[in-house]
Amino acid sequence: MNKKTWVLGEPLKIVKSVDDPYLQSASGTIGGHQLEVHHAPDPETPTEFRVFLDGKLVFELGMATPELAWYQLCQELGYRAEEHWDLDPALILFRQALPALTRGWHEQSLPFNDLGIPDGVICLATVRAGWEKEVQASAPTADDEAQALVTACLTALPLRAVVFHDDPDQRQDYLGTAVDDPLLGVFLQFGRSPDNPATLAKATLNASGGKKWSPWELGGAWEAKGKEFRATQEPADFLKAAGLRGPVPAGWPEAFAARLSGLVKLMDPVVEEYRCVVPVRIPWHRDALTRFLNHMIVSVQARGDRHLLVLDDGSELVVLEARPTEITQVAGQEDK
Repeated sequence: MNKKTWVLGEPLKIVKSVDDPYLQSASGTIGGHQLEVHHAPDPETPTEFRVFLDGKLVFELGMATPELAWYQLCQELGYRAEEHWDLDPALILFRQALPALTRGWHEQSLPFNDLGIPDGVICLATVRAGWEKEVQASAPTADDEAQALVTACLTALPLRAVVFHDDPDQRQDYLGTAVDDPLLGVFLQFGRSPDNPATLAKATLNASGGKKWSPWELGGAWEAKGKEFRATQEPADFLKAAGLRGPVPAGWPEAFAARLSGLVKLMDPVVEEYRCVVPVRIPWHRDALTRFLNHMIVSVQARGDRHLLVLDDGSELVVLEARPTEITQVAGQEDK
């Protein structure tokens, strides 16, 4: 496995691989878990392609995304959507883990399409393909200077990550019980380098009659306890993220805003479809602190030298068991 692209905190080790033309199989270990795949191609019946994690089915052909357990493993082993561009749990499975696990197969190839995923799967790759398609389709036939720069900017801006965010700051009654649902956010991150990202964002807002989705904004932040949502970036940030320099023609901001307004309307159902298939109880928070803030531990499970803390919102926190030498070192530093 290429260490530069493998984002999980534990390596994938192959334990067994069988390359039979009628039933291929392979198994391996990753972070104390067992990953197994079976492939039985048949020209007369639907192909059997199943993936198991710790003996339980997490994917088979026809499913839109892997089961919750695979998402939890990716989160446990360090995957963060906002940090690890061009990957999500589905792509880690289909483009990284399974090709590595089945590299000894030669009789039959994996039943994947041109996107490197099984047909019917909805993931970051399908959202990126939708963005690229809409950018090309929305390009005007006759460009003035401003429109030409908008086209160049959007064409040079790959969609790199989709980040779903639950804001844990909920209103509470006098007993500390939450009285409303957490605010939700969706962030689309673009750019040629993580050092200069550009972001489109929308979120649920507190409004009369309940929560409603905001329009897509450039960047985005909540204010007034979730009642207001403001843009934090400008069109110039998208030019910078696309690596474009030089003078900006008159009318560029207006042309960019108009073009983007049409694009996000086309992308809205694509992003919403993706959001709806992601398993519940996986809040990809934007920082580690808020991920577990104000939650109770309801269960503790031992996994080798680790402990898995299950919180009351269903999210999970993996804690490594501290070694005595590490505790001594920390104590010594404190004494100094």
